[in-house]
Amino acid sequence: MFKCEGFRRRRKAERPGEILDAAFEAFAERGYAATRLEDVAARAGVTKGTIYVYFPTKEKLFEDMVRSHSAGLLSDADTLVAGIEGASGEKLRSLLHFLYGRCVEDRRGREILRFMIAEGKNFPQLVAEHYRDFVVPLLSMVSALLEQGVATGQFRADLCRETVRIVIAPTLFLGVLRLIFGDAPPVDEEAYVDAHIDLTLNGLLANPLGA
Repeated sequence: MFKCEGFRRRRKAERPGEILDAAFEAFAERGYAATRLEDVAARAGVTKGTIYVYFPTKEKLFEDMVRSHSAGLLSDADTLVAGIEGASGEKLRSLLHFLYGRCVEDRRGREILRFMIAEGKNFPQLVAEHYRDFVVPLLSMVSALLEQGVATGQFRADLCRETVRIVIAPTLFLGVLRLIFGDAPPVDEEAYVDAHIDLTLNGLLANPLGA
């Protein structure tokens, strides 16, 4: 009896995450407007009424799905940077590789970007919240690495405030390129990432290679 109760409590705790996963698949396949809560319920293996227990509207389900992904990505990025020992340049290199992996190579990251572009006009509050709670903290994370690099003499002291956006911009560009064109035209993503990081680090270094 106690084991059954524990199992039911555990399943209940897991259910919101399972519904969010099912919602992602449904929204990614059909788009926001064409997706019905019945579609999400079928994928999650629950009733439509169960979804209402956790998410009172389709709008709330969509918003929480985006929030859940963004919060998880940001948390993982923060953990990654905190766990790296070494100079700011190596931390920045690892962070950029991480962002390419999670925002470009990973299907979920690409679809979240698609959602924000395609559905943003219908969810202005969510877009503003996404910028405040995801984009700004990510920019702050990169800015802190740049400041640390300047303080230790690794990076140039004359970096302008907007450098942080330039450091990240190629990641977003490749993500948008993939969303619009897919695999046409072909892009050697490994070479693209290496070129981006090479140009970025050599542009930031106080004593770049060959100087």
